[in-house]
Amino acid sequence: MPRIRILDEDTVSKIAAGEVIERPSSVVKELVENSIDAEATKILIEVANGGLSLIRVTDDGCGIDYEELPLAFQKHATSKISVAQDLFSVRTLGFRGEALSSIANVARSIEVYTKTKGSLIGTFMRIENGKAVEIKKTGCPTGTSIAVKDLFYNMPARRKHLKSPETELAHITYLLTEMAIINYDASLELFSGNRTFFKSVRSKTWDDVLLRIFGLNAVKQLATFYAESDQWTLKGVAGDPLATRSSPDRIFFYINGRAVNSRIITAALRDSYRSIIPTGRYPIAVVSLQINPELMDVNIHPTKREIRLFSEEEISMALTHAVSSALRDRSIAKTEVAAPIAQPMDRIPAEIACSSEQLQLSTGLTEDETKLIVGYENLSRTEVLGQIFDLYILAKCEEGLILVDQHAAAERIRFERLLEKYRTKTISQDLVEPIILELDPNERILMDSWQGELKELGFDILPFGGNAWYVRAVPAIGQKLESAAIVHDILRDLFTFGKVNVDTINKEDILKILACRESIKSGYRMTSAEMSFMLKELFSCQNPLTCPHGRPIAVILRPEQFEKLFHRR
Repeated sequence: MPRIRILDEDTVSKIAAGEVIERPSSVVKELVENSIDAEATKILIEVANGGLSLIRVTDDGCGIDYEELPLAFQKHATSKISVAQDLFSVRTLGFRGEALSSIANVARSIEVYTKTKGSLIGTFMRIENGKAVEIKKTGCPTGTSIAVKDLFYNMPARRKHLKSPETELAHITYLLTEMAIINYDASLELFSGNRTFFKSVRSKTWDDVLLRIFGLNAVKQLATFYAESDQWTLKGVAGDPLATRSSPDRIFFYINGRAVNSRIITAALRDSYRSIIPTGRYPIAVVSLQINPELMDVNIHPTKREIRLFSEEEISMALTHAVSSALRDRSIAKTEVAAPIAQPMDRIPAEIACSSEQLQLSTGLTEDETKLIVGYENLSRTEVLGQIFDLYILAKCEEGLILVDQHAAAERIRFERLLEKYRTKTISQDLVEPIILELDPNERILMDSWQGELKELGFDILPFGGNAWYVRAVPAIGQKLESAAIVHDILRDLFTFGKVNVDTINKEDILKILACRESIKSGYRMTSAEMSFMLKELFSCQNPLTCPHGRPIAVILRPEQFEKLFHRR
């Protein structure tokens, strides 16, 4: 066994840096947080190659003195705390004194220009390979400008596993979107090359930022909520239950101005929408908590993304009550979502999640005894008996009793139709009335890299100015795809699926996503006519045994298996 030894300082520094700097957006986060702590009112962020080649953050904050600048890049050097006790009353975004040191250890070079307010001359410093190689006095504007070049040049494994430049830029855009909401008293602007990808305007409220992110229609439907105690104040806005999203990417939670993750708080927010939004959908919401710093611990994670609250249950209950009351006061909440109305198979609702609920059939049979359907050529003479658990079609045929997963069956039918349309280049259908989509800044970035793929899949989407995009054609997979919300959800699914590199995506995998989006789900009550039509369509497919993702669609229970259940043999 190798002997235990102390690691050298260079290795220790790189390990520590890797905990804080995970990707280019981590650098942007640390630098912008420093600008905010420096009371900047204008922050410019420039990136090249998704932040790998260059990240430059320029602000008009208080600046750094000539004598203190070298200290700023030393490990655990900070102006924000003095003693250990200060960790329990942190009121700034940064406090560990590790950000600049960590960045210096994973970048080829860093150049800093800074000047304090009232000074006649500023300071320039250049760092290479983590070491300061030049420092001198120079002329520059008040504030600080830090340029980070060739990120992860000395960490090829980390660099190799980063996503495409477009995806990394989208991560940066989302981060700045998140920061701009709570820091509305400062303007943030992100640009790369000659293009501006995000811009917020300094304001007295977060209304302007929310308008830029959510769009006018969503902002008009936001309900304001408020709650307080002796130790904390809770405020925010909650979106219309009828304007939900397929992911929680528009739920923003802040504690003392810091964007954080909290499963407990997110669960409390969702409890406010219990029974008024469908399962698998998420509301739009912004939650800001101001709390006595002594009632939380911000030092439990290197990136400060997770925070421990010492009164989580009390705050969670207050949030649920405040949001529920706000929704009720605006008279936009309903007791429950109405059950869907039965429709013909070619008009089945598309507002569904990709996964279907898995219910277990308790038959007492072994895995070998409950077999997948074979010899399905003879199943055209099936007789539908009904639907169980609002998920499975029950039918009988000459061979026995058939159970069909309606979601999996619909996926298979849709997938084979789409595949044929794709192969014959008839997948696109023009919309009678074009759709206008409101995309957020990071979605606009991903849209640029997806244009070719979307065109091939039947979409025709063009920029319409600002955040708006003009949809003229969509894949021919159902009438419900004429809904702006459904088209937006599909695009979001595709962007998430192709976040590594859109060029490497298998087209059949994309068609599976489209088929899944348009298929019925668990909980949809079908008429006898719909069930009969579905079985007829299913058993005319080339592969009616499994869904496009490989799950079984149907099982058959033969008479002899029933005899075994009732001990007749």
